[in-house]
Amino acid sequence: MRWNGGTIGGRDPVTALGANPARSAGSADLARASPSANPVGSTQGGLVELKRSWVAVLWGIGLAVFAVPGASADSGGASAGGAFASQAAVISAVACASRCATVDSVKTGSLVRLRGKRMRSVRKIVFLGARGPADDVTVKARRARTTSVDAIVPDKAPSGPLMAINRDGAPSRASRAAVAVARPGSSSGPLDIKVVGRRVFVGAARPARVDVLAHSAMAVMVTLVRLSDGVTVTSWPLGEMATDVVRTVTWDGTIAGVAQPPGRYEFRVAPQVAAQAAQLAEPLTAGAFELVDHKFPVRAKHNFGEGMAAFGAGRNGHVHQGHDVFAACGTPLVAARGGVIKLNQNQANAGNYIVIDGAGTDVDYVYMHMQERSPLAKGTPVMTGQAIGKVGQTGVASGCHLHFEMWAGPGWYTGGAPIDPLAALKAWDAYS
Repeated sequence: MRWNGGTIGGRDPVTALGANPARSAGSADLARASPSANPVGSTQGGLVELKRSWVAVLWGIGLAVFAVPGASADSGGASAGGAFASQAAVISAVACASRCATVDSVKTGSLVRLRGKRMRSVRKIVFLGARGPADDVTVKARRARTTSVDAIVPDKAPSGPLMAINRDGAPSRASRAAVAVARPGSSSGPLDIKVVGRRVFVGAARPARVDVLAHSAMAVMVTLVRLSDGVTVTSWPLGEMATDVVRTVTWDGTIAGVAQPPGRYEFRVAPQVAAQAAQLAEPLTAGAFELVDHKFPVRAKHNFGEGMAAFGAGRNGHVHQGHDVFAACGTPLVAARGGVIKLNQNQANAGNYIVIDGAGTDVDYVYMHMQERSPLAKGTPVMTGQAIGKVGQTGVASGCHLHFEMWAGPGWYTGGAPIDPLAALKAWDAYS
């Protein structure tokens, strides 16, 4: 499905389409534009001098403010009541690295790793519990690197966020992620898993993921099963697992580049030898997730157009070949399905528009009237749910909306035909 840039009956395809003809957008805004770049003019000298006087006064006040002892211009960390020579660290992620209690909890003696920015100067890690310092526990930082630093979970460490302290006392903001400290004596089976993300989009940036932890040395096999028919889709032999160290397996929803059917899937984890010999009727542990193949493209409050905004509505010499979804101008738009940018153009009727050749399908997806040209050039790979632009009313459009089309193979004006997208849009909207 490759567009060759040709014309249809002497007209370009969008002119032949005639997307939602109505009034021309933007003329009223142009009429309201300021007629002068210098609204003060030569007769306003007194006002100019007055403004200069006020600027001088405000500048003096500003200097006085910045001269106050203890004021800090560093916004990288939380205030600790004084200025610091160094910039505070920024914590973006916290995870157990070894001797973990479970895949998502730690215990006394676990090694936790903080990732982020400006970590090399960190000397202490504070385990923050309830509000206030009463139950906080501070430990010495280990292996401080540019983007990560480690710490050993101390006895009586509370569950909660972490904070990093530099050598000069500069504190980071508390981590957004909280550390869960397992209670002494808590136990689990020989294997522990956690499925991250209960809904996964085919071809999206975030794949299906399972974290696996073994509490004793064993070789482990992870198997993916489609629950609708019990078929084993694929498997990952992890080999010998280090004790209490988390291993991660991911799946992007495809096999050999082919998208798998939407539905419920399950990661099943078992000792590798038993799994290969099919000796286990049931896995030691399992976790399920839902695989979906599209994401609703309009990412804020919206409504579906009716009447002239619907697919098949009469137009001047043709019919409406898509469906209009109304939302405020500037509302983010994402790719309903990943693929490759087939066209990125501007046209009098369609305004700013792109066409995406859907990955693993014979369908093209068309997005029109975008506020600005999409930053994605022709030929750029796109993931499901990736930002592609914003709702607008460029071209011939009545109100801010997305004009959305789906074309069956071989594609948009390359021998394919438009199909009514409303049922699909409503289905995607229901879960995403």
